[in-house]
Amino acid sequence: MVEDAADLGTLRYVASIAGMQHIASIPEFPMERYDLLLDVMLRAPFLTAKYAMPHIRATEDGVGAIANMSSVHGQYATQDKAAYITAKHGLNGLTRAIAAEGEGTLRSFSISAGYVLTPLMLNQIEDTAEERGISEREVVEDVMLGQARTKEMMTPAEVANLFTFGLSKHGTHLNGADLLWDGGYTHTYE
Repeated sequence: MVEDAADLGTLRYVASIAGMQHIASIPEFPMERYDLLLDVMLRAPFLTAKYAMPHIRATEDGVGAIANMSSVHGQYATQDKAAYITAKHGLNGLTRAIAAEGEGTLRSFSISAGYVLTPLMLNQIEDTAEERGISEREVVEDVMLGQARTKEMMTPAEVANLFTFGLSKHGTHLNGADLLWDGGYTHTYE
């Protein structure tokens, strides 16, 4: 994938965006699902960075950035999401490691969004409503966005705009950091 992109032109910017979920307690968590989630959400971004970094460094000025899609679950933990939480915490560490090796010209940052209205999320809403015997609206408003200050889910386009900002010249000082964009979910309390 990286080589194909580099063959098309100068490779300066990379975004690793992946999300999978399996909900189960740690004792009940199937190891094959755990391994799959970590392969997709942590190993793949590592390999992408491994192969992209030499291409970015080989440009005339070595300027570029690698962005990673984290989550509010890269900031804290909730029950029954051990693999997702582990992967997103690890991804935040990988982001910092890339920035540490970037020598000031190759930046890295992560984005921790709150709940985003994706097909993955729609499936979780349906499953949670059925599991708890409540409406899908109650799942969104009370379960998912219960402690958030902004009471609507982000759209994929809003998340894409955060990546666009971070990868632009306006994001020059966003390096090794996580751009937390969660509607007040993580750092505000009732």
